[in-house]
Amino acid sequence: MKTSPYGNWLLLFFFTVACSQDQKSTHIYFDFEGLIDDQINQLSQRCRVLDKMADMDGVKSDSTFLPSTKGWTTELEIFRELELINKPTYKDAYAITDPVEDTKSNLLIRQYTAASAPVSFVKFYYQDQFSRLRKIKATMSQRNYLFSTQRQLVMEFDEEDGKPLLIRYSVNGFQKMILSDTVRFSVQGQIDW
Repeated sequence: MKTSPYGNWLLLFFFTVACSQDQKSTHIYFDFEGLIDDQINQLSQRCRVLDKMADMDGVKSDSTFLPSTKGWTTELEIFRELELINKPTYKDAYAITDPVEDTKSNLLIRQYTAASAPVSFVKFYYQDQFSRLRKIKATMSQRNYLFSTQRQLVMEFDEEDGKPLLIRYSVNGFQKMILSDTVRFSVQGQIDW
């Protein structure tokens, strides 16, 4: 039986697409997608104002504005990168410690650590039970022949209507490109009523 060259190309195309799709793991350490989507919805519906301060290698800028749903999506997009911990590759990579008492507050900590993962640690600070989340702190790193980067991400929450609501966030870090200087950056967001 002869097959047409177009049939072979079509078969190869579907095989390639099927193999390249990112498979979702049924194992989830934490649903960052759900948390970010929920925060975007809550902040948009409650018409919260954002005071934002940014610093890139000493060049500072401040702004205060009322983000739309799209604006909140843009502001919080970087925190979606923490979803990396849920990839099947890292299914058994993280050591989990819970609960650990925070020596600086009355909160408990659930800590995930993995030396070989891009998200090397995530700490969840909570009050009494994990559903009463107060803060998430994480470190992300990436290094290859062309550049290295490291970011520390922090989200702080208050409780409103029995759910965590974002009140403050920050992203601090650096990026070093080959044959260029290190660029340091900092973004702080304060959410007001």
